[in-house]
Amino acid sequence: MPVGNLEFIKSASGTAITSLTVTDIFSSDYSVYQVYLRGNGSQNVGSLAAEFLDSGGTDIAQGAYDTAILRLDPTTTFGEVRTTNANSFEIAYTSATDNDFGILITVFNPYETSYTFATIQAMSKQGTKAIVVAKSTTSAEQMKFYANQQFTPIDVSVYGVKG
Repeated sequence: MPVGNLEFIKSASGTAITSLTVTDIFSSDYSVYQVYLRGNGSQNVGSLAAEFLDSGGTDIAQGAYDTAILRLDPTTTFGEVRTTNANSFEIAYTSATDNDFGILITVFNPYETSYTFATIQAMSKQGTKAIVVAKSTTSAEQMKFYANQQFTPIDVSVYGVKG
């Protein structure tokens, strides 16, 4: 059912899990997607991460994610984090305590045979603004989200953006 310029594709959720893979979300139907996450990370979660996966569940850019992150911590100075050739990309940083999180990931061209780009806006104990590139020309069809501790819970909703 269309809502404005967004068209619902799929949702997934889990409780007391360390990772969640959402399958069959990217296709040739759209070139831009909105991925919404909300939930809670158990104590000592730290950063929440993601990967783009192909149809078989293989990471399309293993060792080839570049990110630029601005962490907006209200209790200290803002911090910048840059990574190159990483195995995944950070989507939020919840610190070492139990924190709720809300995340919006806008994904560009995941199904095309060009690099996949994404922007990230997240809020938890601190805000996050980021950009990521998956330096791979393999089409992505899925996303995997994970943390070093359990999500309690995590909810993901994916929408295609109509042109």
